[in-house]
Amino acid sequence: MIKLLLSFLFISLYACGGADDNSEPPAELVDFESTAEVEELWNVSIGSGDEQQYLKLYPLMLDDRMIVADRQGVVVALDLESGDEVWEIELNTILSGGVGGDAQHHFVTTRDGEIIALDADGKINWRERISSEVLVPPVVVGKVLVIRSLDGQISGLDINTGKLNWLYKRDVPALSLRGNSRLLVNQGRIYSGLDNGRLAVLNAENGRVLYDVAVAIPKGRSELERMVDIDGDAALSSDVLYMASYQGRVVAIGTRRGQLQWSRKLSTSTGVEVDNSTLFSSDARDFIWALDRNNGATLWKQEKLKARQLTRPVEMGEAIVVGDFEGYLHWISKYDGHFIAREEMDSDGILVPPVVKNNRLYVISRGGEVAAYKLNNN
Repeated sequence: MIKLLLSFLFISLYACGGADDNSEPPAELVDFESTAEVEELWNVSIGSGDEQQYLKLYPLMLDDRMIVADRQGVVVALDLESGDEVWEIELNTILSGGVGGDAQHHFVTTRDGEIIALDADGKINWRERISSEVLVPPVVVGKVLVIRSLDGQISGLDINTGKLNWLYKRDVPALSLRGNSRLLVNQGRIYSGLDNGRLAVLNAENGRVLYDVAVAIPKGRSELERMVDIDGDAALSSDVLYMASYQGRVVAIGTRRGQLQWSRKLSTSTGVEVDNSTLFSSDARDFIWALDRNNGATLWKQEKLKARQLTRPVEMGEAIVVGDFEGYLHWISKYDGHFIAREEMDSDGILVPPVVKNNRLYVISRGGEVAAYKLNNN
């Protein structure tokens, strides 16, 4: 309990600021000449959002629809083309980690540590209790549902019944950010960044540890100084995993044997994005970095969104896109970091990284708005 309270207090100060803390004030938005036009394709409200609880309620993106949820247990399937509602269910429970699964199986997690399985039409298949709250969506690997819970456990469940197949557990540090990195799946392997700054790679079928690598090494005397949580999303490309930690570093790790290819100091709780040649990240001060994927060298840095509580950057054509605490979306050139376009979505803010699919940007606000955009060159 002490650990969770400390985590909550820290993230509240970090994310929100306060009268008695010395946080940097958010940068004022600068004027610029837009070189592209943002077109809103549709915008709908699906409920109460996260109710300012610092919950990343991730959507499940499918070929023709997205499944979204709010904190109060409303789960909605939306048509990607039109935004029209396909189905809706009210679960009457407090949700905590967004929606995971695949086209046939959808899963949501509750504050009380329950997994709820829905079918493709939004009907409940089963409910199963696990050890603690889950803050990231479950993932499906074959017939196994893999869950990462707040107490440090990674569980493999039977996808059809919810019964436990295997369990992996690591101790959680005394103090940590409130959050977890999303599980990344590739070729039957589970890649999970842990609260102690390490990467664990598991066999999804049986939970066996394939290897364990230090992404960051705790330093300092106090628990606060030694926090090296991996809470942000990793990226995988060409047998190389890119991952970063809070108060630690960003690394490139070869996935075959877990060998470190390069590292450099960088602190982030949002994670990384990569394209063919570049790694992008928004750091703890909300500076946006572009690094050479081959060696980690700096290509450019954008500082004009400082302290605006940015999401992880996502790639969209010739740009990357970030959302901020006031609900603005910023399109930034991938090549030199200059601003291309800006759009205000919802003043409640944006916490979940936008999703790019078929040259469209899909965004969920903290207030429960869901919108789709495309970018048209002027």
